[in-house]
Amino acid sequence: MDIHNLSITDLNLLPVFQVLLEERSVTRAAGRLNLTQPAISRNLARLRSLFNDPLFTRTPKGLTPTPRAEELALQLHQSLLGLNQLLTPATFVPQTASHNFRLATTDYGAQVLLPPVIKRLRTEAPGVNLEIVPWQESLLHELDQHDIDLATCTIEDAPAAIHGRGVGSDRFVCVVRNSHPAAAQTLDLEEYANYPHALITMGGTRKGAIDYLLEERGLKRRIALRVPHFVAALAIISQSDMMLTVPYGLAISFAKQYQLKILPFPMPQKGFTYSIIWHERYIKDPAHIWLRRLIFEELTQTLEALNVGFRI
Repeated sequence: MDIHNLSITDLNLLPVFQVLLEERSVTRAAGRLNLTQPAISRNLARLRSLFNDPLFTRTPKGLTPTPRAEELALQLHQSLLGLNQLLTPATFVPQTASHNFRLATTDYGAQVLLPPVIKRLRTEAPGVNLEIVPWQESLLHELDQHDIDLATCTIEDAPAAIHGRGVGSDRFVCVVRNSHPAAAQTLDLEEYANYPHALITMGGTRKGAIDYLLEERGLKRRIALRVPHFVAALAIISQSDMMLTVPYGLAISFAKQYQLKILPFPMPQKGFTYSIIWHERYIKDPAHIWLRRLIFEELTQTLEALNVGFRI
């Protein structure tokens, strides 16, 4: 593409050319474009110079296009149509959309938080496809490199290009099997630290948020098992003497299924917020705006329902 030619050409001449082709009259073209007849005549003279062709000849019935003008007519119409679509604000119609979206989340998010989202997607936008990819901490700095539309996570300091919206709060609790020795007692922090623990590791982390809290109190726990998946960790805990510290929403969702006892986390905590995040390049995309509004509405309802009656 020769950008230089475009930059030195008055593109306002092209709509005038199109209207002249349609009206075959300087007078009618002037009326449609709200210009004077002399202005249309001057534009026609410039068009003739631009294309090095008379473009129209005058006849008793009006203007007749030259072979060169007729040759240009179809391409001109398609080009102006394309420009109009380019400049017209984009729209998104869920019922007829066929978009593909990618969402990064954990297995907990996929299993507990997303079913209502999927149900609503299938109803409101049956042609939309959703791909779930595993959440890793590194994605926070790489959303634009992996074509990921949205991610669900807990986040404190987001990079400058990342935007987000909180969808609900949660806090840590401890889970053990029902017959675990700790199930029948009230834990203090030292007793908690002395038990063997399982740690859910995402992205290969060696420590969890709990470990840093313990270090502030001069304590350290033994991590007897590291596992990358939330639900797998719960299944393992249900048949072991280890303790697992997880969000309450996760614990309450699976406690009955895996016969787990939920215990209070034995120190004050301020809790944390789940967020949906996205890269700034999507901020004004109509399809993306629709998707993140839908996910926000469903996740806030789901998390609120999970945390109703929290008394741990």
